Amino acid sequence: MIKHFFLSAAALALCAGCATTTTTSKSSDVTTSKESRLFADYLIGSYTNYIDDAENRSEYYGRAFAEDKTDIGVARRAVTAAVTAGETDKSRRLARDILRYHPNEPMSRAVLGTKSFADKNYAAAINQFDLETSDLTVKIMMDVMKAWSQSALGDSSAGGTTLDGLPGGAYFQVLGRVMQANMGAPSGDYSGEEFNLAEAEESYTLALASGVAPTETALSRARLYSDLGQIEKAAESLKKFEEENGSFESGPVKTYLKALEAGQPVPENLSPQDEAAWALTEAAYGFFLRNRAFDVAEVYIRTALTLSPDNDKSKIWLAALIEDSRQDEALELYRSVDPNSAYAVSARLSEANIFFDRDEDNTALKILEETNSQYPSLTTREALGRARLIRENYKEALPIYDELVNSMSDEDIKDNIQPLYFRAVCYEREKQWDKAVTDFQRVLEIEPDNADALNYLGYTWVDRNENLTEAFDMIEKAVELEPESGAIIDSLGWAHYKLGRYSEARKNLEKAVELTPDSATIVDHLGDVYWKLGRFREAGFQWKRALEYDPTDEERRNIEAKLRGGLSAAISN
Repeated sequence: MIKHFFLSAAALALCAGCATTTTTSKSSDVTTSKESRLFADYLIGSYTNYIDDAENRSEYYGRAFAEDKTDIGVARRAVTAAVTAGETDKSRRLARDILRYHPNEPMSRAVLGTKSFADKNYAAAINQFDLETSDLTVKIMMDVMKAWSQSALGDSSAGGTTLDGLPGGAYFQVLGRVMQANMGAPSGDYSGEEFNLAEAEESYTLALASGVAPTETALSRARLYSDLGQIEKAAESLKKFEEENGSFESGPVKTYLKALEAGQPVPENLSPQDEAAWALTEAAYGFFLRNRAFDVAEVYIRTALTLSPDNDKSKIWLAALIEDSRQDEALELYRSVDPNSAYAVSARLSEANIFFDRDEDNTALKILEETNSQYPSLTTREALGRARLIRENYKEALPIYDELVNSMSDEDIKDNIQPLYFRAVCYEREKQWDKAVTDFQRVLEIEPDNADALNYLGYTWVDRNENLTEAFDMIEKAVELEPESGAIIDSLGWAHYKLGRYSEARKNLEKAVELTPDSATIVDHLGDVYWKLGRFREAGFQWKRALEYDPTDEERRNIEAKLRGGLSAAISN
């Protein structure tokens, strides 16, 4: 907060200085004012970049460029800021202006080349993209679009050569091979020497093994087989992908399989623009976000949406990227996803999450109810249960999870243990202890190393003074599995507490508070052990702290009672 205030104050002071600077010379005054405005605009642009204020970042970097068009660094920031603000027309105007002064500025060339490519003016696009630059992030983006422009002009060989030279290392080499394998798809001409089915299959296999864009690779392979009239083989390839990655209740894999199993070709025919868009979107999330290059990721996805405006996957991933700082725009993106889209469920669930984040729970729950009604599945039902569970509404969550678990086969439960685990939590909170134990033990039969189940069952046994030896063993195993979990270390400390080992309890509970300092339960437990050790003032301090961290109603009543009369005054202990 101090840093933010300092930067704001400094920027405002500079702006004020720009307005009031006076000197003895009119020409000197103009020079000083211009330099001050440039510095002020650049500083404010830098600050808005720091706080991820896209609209103002674009505004102030644009002003800085207008003040000094000879500075290529400012020019690059200005056009990039316009792209990340979603100001497409402005980015193109800036790009044209920048190229008058800096003919080879790569970001500006990329912006104008993207427009030409989107407009199917492939020769003009190639002319813009045909640039040697040390800026690898822009070079990769331009080469992807250049390759698909060459393919669209009927020269897949040239496109393949461009993709062969794709910079950026192993990830992009694999992505390039997948695109090469896809290059026969737009024309559907697989008879010429340029297309080699065995090489295409090898590229898909390599990509799937490497983990580069697995879902899109599986879909590409299915499209290829479908285009070749091998409907059954296309379906088999996706079924195998499901076996290896878990079943898909919604999304494009499900959509493809539904058509293929009905003997129909896949319901999608990608244009060169669509192909480039998915590649840029995958690179954004599969590579740049993993390397925390957020601005690059946003440039890639916004470029993808320029090429393929109806690409719902790109919309969802862009919304997820900007959700924390630009919620309103993220909401618009989620809502723009077509209700008939394969990505509709993902969009609706993400939209509900924003309203939960805003504490508008009723709106969020209404969205989840409507989503479950329109697209009923295990995923949508579980989302309804999870929403109530997180808000500690166990009474309403329990019937949802009960119905969910009862609808699942043994194989379904083995594939997705979460509904069973959460039903156990609901049973325990609703005082149906025997049923909770049965579910927790079933979870542990399936997954003996499930740290959450080991911890929950062990902690609850300790809290109830039941099966203490077994409970202690379970918690210690959970600690071995998750040594940095504050909640699990708290359970171990509480087990020592229940066994009267207060010194050991203190060590563990202090560590738990260090790992999770804002847990009312853990801080409350530390207060209890301090009291047992005769450290009464410290106990009271911790109990007061616990009240600041949103305890449950029962916890609050207990803590307030202890603050009035000490540990013995607790309602339950």
